[in-house]
Amino acid sequence: MAPCGIARIDNLNAGAGDAAPIAPGDPDRQSVGVIQDFLSGHRQKGLPNLQSSSYGLFGPRTTAAVREFRAQQGLSAQDQVDVETLQKMVKVPAAAPLLSRGYLTLVLDFDYSGLAKILSLVAQMEGAGKFSALNLNTDTAGLSFGLIQWAQRPGRLSEILTAFSTANRADFIRILGNGDPGLADRLIQHTQKPNGGVIHDTGLTTDPAFDLVNEPWVSRFREAAIAPNFQPVQVRTALKDFASSLARMKQFAPEVKSERGVAFMLDLANQFGDGGARSIHTTVLRPGLSEAELLAAMADESVRRRPDSQARRQAFLTTSFLSDGPFEAEDNRLARTG
Repeated sequence: MAPCGIARIDNLNAGAGDAAPIAPGDPDRQSVGVIQDFLSGHRQKGLPNLQSSSYGLFGPRTTAAVREFRAQQGLSAQDQVDVETLQKMVKVPAAAPLLSRGYLTLVLDFDYSGLAKILSLVAQMEGAGKFSALNLNTDTAGLSFGLIQWAQRPGRLSEILTAFSTANRADFIRILGNGDPGLADRLIQHTQKPNGGVIHDTGLTTDPAFDLVNEPWVSRFREAAIAPNFQPVQVRTALKDFASSLARMKQFAPEVKSERGVAFMLDLANQFGDGGARSIHTTVLRPGLSEAELLAAMADESVRRRPDSQARRQAFLTTSFLSDGPFEAEDNRLARTG
């Protein structure tokens, strides 16, 4: 597995004898945040995410969640996260996994750097970081699925379905084809139709057999989302999409060079499409703007076009999880195991 990069977490996960448990009131907010993310993935409710001011604070809710998790795993009644507790969080399959720093590295074996780091942040803005995030046509795009919301109407859903089928044909047939290879293939074929197999203006299906925003399809997509063989496929496919978007961004926005700026632009492109991001950039670009001024202007223009995006834009402009230093692109080694 890849190291998390937070010494306290890595030492606990490695079973180091001198690793100090993480306990209520612990001042190490980075380590506590990793614990909160794991607990959320194990269906502990009411814990803060990285957009919350209480993220990384080991208070009463986190204490209760730790005690409950320990009880579920047959561990003694304590309110601290020791070696055994963290190893359970990592090794026991999560019922609702989040693409958090800890999960990305310790479970899926990706490095928390470059595009993978940005992906984890974008995913948490897009669908709360859930592999199983579903939008059931509330935006007239048909079904939108997964970490970066591969949407049906723009033709993106077929990409992730094809990636699933290629990575593990047996699981694809079993889960999304309900054991029927022909049905599995027809699902991909349906999503490859114009507008992804939905009516452009309404997002309603053109074929009642593939009404993906209703049962039994919703349950099948939710099962596929948490299938261990498919989680790294979501990450690898999203990284490839981000790499393509970044290459296009460098052509029309070469002045955006910081980690914050690249993350902002990739999130913008994920929400508006590459063409939409370029349009927003072109609309606000003026000679002499600093990168920070350009990003602020793009944020304002994107909010003008979609008022519901204000919190999301501001989060990328202000979050301490991103650096204002140069973005260091690398291959992200899609995964050591894949």
